[in-house]
Amino acid sequence: MRLPGHPASPSPAPLPSLVRLPRTRRTGTGSGFTLIEIALCIAVVAIAMVAIIGVLPAGLNVQRQDREESLLTQDAELLLNVVRGGQTGLQDLLHYADRVTLVRQYRDRSPTRTNHFHGPMVTGTLAGSDPIGDAFQLVGLVSRPKYTLEPSAVSRGNPVTVTNVVRLEMRSMSGSMAEHPVIRWSERRGNPNDPRMDLAFRYRVTLETVTRQGNSPGAAVSEVRMILEWPLQRTGPAPDQYRLGLNRREFRTDVLGQPAPLRGSVPQDPSFFGNIVYPFNPAPETPGPGVVQFYRFPPGSL
Repeated sequence: MRLPGHPASPSPAPLPSLVRLPRTRRTGTGSGFTLIEIALCIAVVAIAMVAIIGVLPAGLNVQRQDREESLLTQDAELLLNVVRGGQTGLQDLLHYADRVTLVRQYRDRSPTRTNHFHGPMVTGTLAGSDPIGDAFQLVGLVSRPKYTLEPSAVSRGNPVTVTNVVRLEMRSMSGSMAEHPVIRWSERRGNPNDPRMDLAFRYRVTLETVTRQGNSPGAAVSEVRMILEWPLQRTGPAPDQYRLGLNRREFRTDVLGQPAPLRGSVPQDPSFFGNIVYPFNPAPETPGPGVVQFYRFPPGSL
């Protein structure tokens, strides 16, 4: 109803009607991974893991070889200095030298002779292996020339050329003390079956000494060749019961002089004194092929 004299009021604007938006289907943009994508990711990770696992053993082997070569280099330097200097008072060497094998091959029809020796730390050795009780015996064995003249029964007592092969079985002198038993007065302290002897790193040393005579008397030069092979794993108490690895290194040095027979008394028989040291048995009246003669370089050789 409109009063007289008043303008007509405008009619209210209509309310906007609700607009229904069309329903849209969800696309893959905001959804999770499909099974195919997950399978591809697992395949990529598996290939990467296989590659990493394949590289790890090679890296561990390289690290182990580097450690072993470092230990052998230190031991080889010490052994060469002992042989070159003719040292005979290094008693600590017996704590790490387990066995020495001397093979003598005669140029005539005499049979090959093999002598076995063992250090004080070796237990359970078989019969036929002689003990080494002093360092000068060990040095005398490893200093033996490659070629010597010895009497032979086949040649009616005449000297013939003999090729000597000296092999030394060693436990590493360097490295962790966990691999070395506690030793005092050349005996193990504590448990006689110390397992650290079995855990020690072992290797085999083959020594060859060849002398070249000079123009003037006394001007001989000897070449000492040391071949190290490792690792050595014991399979039994016998001297020849072991397995040897494929690793090999060679060391050479020249010495001014030549090995000479040891002169001095035998520790087991102080009453004997002569030009030739007979280490384990009384000196025979007529030395034969069964007698082991010790050599060493003169002290102070260069």
